[in-house]
Amino acid sequence: MIKKKFCLVGVEFDFEDLISDHYDNYVGFFTSKKNKFYSYKRKKLGKENFKDWERVKKKFNPDVFITIDNGREREVLYKKIYKKNYSNLIFDSSYVSHSSKKFLLRKRGIIVQKFVKIMPNVKIYDGAKINVNCQIHHGSIIGKFATLAPASVILGNVKIGNYTYIGANSTILPNIKIGKHSIVGAGSVVTKNIGDYEVVAGSPAKLLKKNKLI
Repeated sequence: MIKKKFCLVGVEFDFEDLISDHYDNYVGFFTSKKNKFYSYKRKKLGKENFKDWERVKKKFNPDVFITIDNGREREVLYKKIYKKNYSNLIFDSSYVSHSSKKFLLRKRGIIVQKFVKIMPNVKIYDGAKINVNCQIHHGSIIGKFATLAPASVILGNVKIGNYTYIGANSTILPNIKIGKHSIVGAGSVVTKNIGDYEVVAGSPAKLLKKNKLI
C-alpha cells in the first residue's frame, strides 16, 4: 500500500499495524503532546512545528498523514507546515468504488481507514478523515476536513459540510444535508437537515446548542 517514505502527525494508536506492516518506509511521527507515545518501534521526530519538519523533509521528503481527528487542526497543520507532502492514505482492507476513488485521488490528505465501504459517485474533499468500519453510500458528499468517527453510516445522497464531525455509530438517513462546523453526537440517527454550527444528538437527533468553538 505504501511505496515511499512516510510519517504520521498526531498520536493515533489505530495506526500501529500500518507502522509495523510498512516499517521499512516509516520515518516516524510528530506530536505536540508532552507525554511519550509508546507505539510499535516508536520513532518520535519532534513537535508539530516548521523547524522539526524542515529537518525531516530535507532528509526524507516523506508523504505526510495527519491523523488528528479535529478537522480544523488538520487544515492548519497542512497549510502552515506540511503543504505539498500532505497525502492520501487508503487502507487495503477498505472498498472504494472506481468512480469514488477517481474523484478522491484528485484530492489531498484524505484518510480512509480499515474496513470502510465507499459506494459509487461519492465525493470526498481535501483533508477528510474516514474512520474504521464507516459506510458511505451512493451520491454522498463529504466536505473538506470533515471527520467520520468509527462505524458511521452515511446513506445515499447525503451532504456533509466542511469541518463537520459525525460521531461514532451514527446513521445519517438519505438525502439529508448537514451544515459546516456541526457535530453529530455518537449513536445518533439524523432524520432532518442540520444547519451550520449546530450540535445535535439522539435518535432521532435533536438540536442541543449552537457550536462556535470548532
